[in-house]
Amino acid sequence: MISAIDNMTALLSLALDAAGMRQQAIAHNIANANTPGYRRASVSFESRMVQMTADLPRGAAPSLTDLSTLRPVLELADAAEPVQLDREMTELSETVLHQQALLKALNKQFELIGMAINEGKR
Repeated sequence: MISAIDNMTALLSLALDAAGMRQQAIAHNIANANTPGYRRASVSFESRMVQMTADLPRGAAPSLTDLSTLRPVLELADAAEPVQLDREMTELSETVLHQQALLKALNKQFELIGMAINEGKR
C-alpha cells in the first residue's frame, strides 16, 4: 500500500513538473511571437509516460525506478514557424486546468498519508 502511495505521489509530482515547464514554454512562445527565426517550444511528458506504461508487463504499475527515468523534456520545433497566439492561449488554459486537477489529486494523496500516520483519525 505504501509503495503504491509513493508511486502515485511521485507520478503526480512529475506531472506537476511537466505542467510548470509547459507553462514556461508557452510564456516564452507568447513573448517571442514576433521574434524572427524563433523556434516554438513544447514539453513532452504524457506521451513518454504512455510509452513507459505500455512497455510494462500487462497490469503492472510503474515502480519508483521506472518513474526515476521519466522526466518532462523541453522540445524545440524543427524549423522556425509562426507562433499562433490563439493556440498558445488554448494550451495555456488547458495546462492550468490540468495543473489544478493534479494539485487536487496530490492533496488527496497527502490526506491518505496523513490518515495512515494518524491511524485513520482526523
